[in-house]
Amino acid sequence: MKSWKLPCIRTCYAGVAALLLGVPMASLRDAVPQGAPAERVTCSVLPDLAQMSDGSTALVVRFNIEPQWHMYWSNPGDSGAATRVTAALPRGWTGGAPRLPRPQILGSADERTYGYEKTFDVLVPVVAPVDNEPPSILVRVQADWMVCKDRCQTGKASLSVQVSTEAVPYTPTLARGYPTKLPPSVRARIDEVRGERVLLLSFASAAIPQRPLRFVPDAVAGLEWLGGTGPFPAIDNGRETSLRLPFKVVLEDAVDGPPRLRGLLLAGDREGDPSYLVDLLPADVPLTGN
Repeated sequence: MKSWKLPCIRTCYAGVAALLLGVPMASLRDAVPQGAPAERVTCSVLPDLAQMSDGSTALVVRFNIEPQWHMYWSNPGDSGAATRVTAALPRGWTGGAPRLPRPQILGSADERTYGYEKTFDVLVPVVAPVDNEPPSILVRVQADWMVCKDRCQTGKASLSVQVSTEAVPYTPTLARGYPTKLPPSVRARIDEVRGERVLLLSFASAAIPQRPLRFVPDAVAGLEWLGGTGPFPAIDNGRETSLRLPFKVVLEDAVDGPPRLRGLLLAGDREGDPSYLVDLLPADVPLTGN
């Protein structure tokens, strides 16, 4: 089985190789096409904070993609580059980690990628200060992305927007769903046999009825999923469903503390079908096996 750490941006490698080998600039332009990324992607910030169904509030950063082009999830898969969003809020306001919607599984069996077509929103959770909530706030958003079709372009946007704090109910674009917490019915444990560590997820089949069930790993520095970039299918015997996910921790590659076992459990095929966030620290997961 092939191992996987973090995906590379193939177009960047193509450009470096062309320069080192002395390829004519005309050929380089063919390999890495030039052009304004804004022709393919429009990035904007909605003018109102969004009221989520759980009562929380979020800033909405919207991406509109030209037809037949696609962008990428936080783990792009076998190629591409992650979509990244950061938001600067006024003093006293608190921002959480950006939330991306459930990704589509794109590409072929030989080269899987995870991403989005048409339109999608990145949600940035925000919490207002207790003692002061003005009618609007100035937010500064930085977004970076790669958009691809038969070729790829990188893009970025720096936006300063006055946003109303009168939150309005949020409706996902294209009925996209956002990952929720892993249900308590899902049991997680680590099996370690002859030096190989495996994350085991199991639950009663009726607990998550949508099919197919697949796991897509997120990109975590210091963690290798030994089965590649996925998606990894579940095994269902009619009564119980399970997933067996071999992994390896490489502490010298970790940059933000101990690496976590993170990814999404996807139920069904549609963007609006349920998805569940797996986010576990290996040391906190019960160990079985010898």
